[in-house]
Amino acid sequence: MPILRTVIGRSAQGAAEGLSPEAALHARRNFRLGVVNGIMFTLVEALIAPTLVLAYFISGLGASNVLVGLLPAILSGGWFLPQILVATRVQGLPRVMHWYRRVGILRTFCLVLLTISTVALADEPTLLLAVFFLFFTIYAFSAGVTGIPWLEMVGKIVPPRRRGTFFGLRSFWGGLLALAAAGPIGAILSENLWGLTYPYNFAFLFGITTIIVAVGVLAWSSIREPAATSVAPAISVRALLKRGASVLRQDRDYRSFMIARILISLATIADPFYVVYAKQALGAPAVTVGLYLGALAAASLLSNFLWSPLADRASNRLVMSLTVVAFAAVPFSALLLSFLKDVVDNGLLFTLFALVFILSGLAVGAARIVNNNMLLTIAPASERATYIGFLNLVLGIVIFVPVLGGVLVDFLGFTILFVLSLALAAVGLAASLQMSAKRPTNQF
Repeated sequence: MPILRTVIGRSAQGAAEGLSPEAALHARRNFRLGVVNGIMFTLVEALIAPTLVLAYFISGLGASNVLVGLLPAILSGGWFLPQILVATRVQGLPRVMHWYRRVGILRTFCLVLLTISTVALADEPTLLLAVFFLFFTIYAFSAGVTGIPWLEMVGKIVPPRRRGTFFGLRSFWGGLLALAAAGPIGAILSENLWGLTYPYNFAFLFGITTIIVAVGVLAWSSIREPAATSVAPAISVRALLKRGASVLRQDRDYRSFMIARILISLATIADPFYVVYAKQALGAPAVTVGLYLGALAAASLLSNFLWSPLADRASNRLVMSLTVVAFAAVPFSALLLSFLKDVVDNGLLFTLFALVFILSGLAVGAARIVNNNMLLTIAPASERATYIGFLNLVLGIVIFVPVLGGVLVDFLGFTILFVLSLALAAVGLAASLQMSAKRPTNQF
């Protein structure tokens, strides 16, 4: 795409500002490859969105609400939990690309096997459900192993005052492709494309996702990684935990950021159940998933014009507070619309329910840019692995709360779940207001 190449090329100008001499040699090339990597994986997030596409897939296999709630928990827990162990192996290494390359191959191979299994076990839904969770879990945890090496490399190849732009470009162009894919995905899921019936339509979708993941892994693996300019000594798990607890007590921004992130994670307890509510309570057909995905992608895409400039220039407190507000708006809108059931025609109401996913896209756009960018702003370069590993260990523990969402839905209903999600986000806002007015700088 000539336009895409031109925009990324122009945005890469000045990418060497504030970098080490070795990093500056390949700054523009690395910047472009990093953006391509982000575009691919942002698109992947839409193609196999756990709270939309995968939730619909496993519900067709007879999965319970608890298993639906387990989907985002596995994806997020798989990302967070391995990082405490990876941090002890990565800290002290001048280069970390070998970690990313090896595990990237495993991630791709998992999707290949999932695609094949979906076709081979189409007539065995119970077995296919078990196999799906096996490969999905391996995929999620392998992504987590790459997390710290990936963020370490971002810290070395993108200067602080360019990170908002970097994450924004990844999110914007990936979101644009996801928006374009919403229609075809809706056609695939509604079984209107080439006569592909369930679950063969999902096998086709998994196959496309495999190719996109392979391109994303290849793009990042092609980056020329500079050696770290500041390397802390290697650290044991016990020492890392001790140091992380010490930093938590001493660093106000880190402490407030962690509390706010935990509460945001807890507030996502309702996320997998918005589409389930639309399907079960409002009678939304399969094609509506395409509408919701399009709303999510469009909002996430447009939100980059808000979050990228903020991440580059605004204070930690302002950026984090607005992020929490964005997350709170999602259950608030779902709650308001749920009160209209039996008042407004369900056909109109499940269409209006797209508002929930519009606001969710705004929140996703914030999280995608703000979380990593702000952590790089807070953490000293020599201790990134410690800061990231300790934070993600804690997040990995609390992230399994959506599983409880399935229990709450079964016993108390959707309304209680939406109220709980909103309350947790409100407490998260109070935590975010304790952050300082520190802003990104070009000190490397």
